[in-house]
Amino acid sequence: MKLRNLLSLFFLASAGLSQAAEPAAQLFVAMPDSLVPSIEVNRRKDLIDLFHAGQKAQVDNKLGGTTAMTLLQDNSLTVDLSQQSQMALHLYPTDRGDTLIALVNTVYGPAADSRIRFFDSSWRELPASKHMRALSTADFFAFPDSLTNTQKKEILQTTGIYLVEYTFELDGSLCARPSWEKYLDPETFKKIEPYLRKSITLRWNGNKLL
Repeated sequence: MKLRNLLSLFFLASAGLSQAAEPAAQLFVAMPDSLVPSIEVNRRKDLIDLFHAGQKAQVDNKLGGTTAMTLLQDNSLTVDLSQQSQMALHLYPTDRGDTLIALVNTVYGPAADSRIRFFDSSWRELPASKHMRALSTADFFAFPDSLTNTQKKEILQTTGIYLVEYTFELDGSLCARPSWEKYLDPETFKKIEPYLRKSITLRWNGNKLL
């Protein structure tokens, strides 16, 4: 077969991969640059094609480092933007018949610190309060009745700041895990550890993560 024909088949195969991309992958490509400034559109397409090809889905980013796609499914994907940051998105079907995009950005410094935002399928941002039950520091603690209110307050104040990592589970639920262990010194963490919940799981009910 001539070289020209081989090249034609290669480009047709590449085009087929792009056309057959998962909904999550299509939205990743269409994502506004402001939400993922370190990876230009063509680099995002490269990640998808490399993942489909069974190769190491890794590209150079604008910051001089590397970005790798570690998960790609119909309704979700995960991208390691750098060694210290990660982005994940999950698509939720709503009771109204449309699709909600949940986007999680996590920075590891070294404690994990996640932020979650919600968008419609055109990447218009939506109020987070309408689509997820708000979690506070107190939600991650289970105190015995033997503790006074003053003692409980002191323990909560020990955490300093809200540090929680959000990850999407295979069934689409959102798992929230506290990460104060890597933020507090070992002695201080031991004081709060007996009362600390390992995780909180929020499940999609067709309109909101609860």
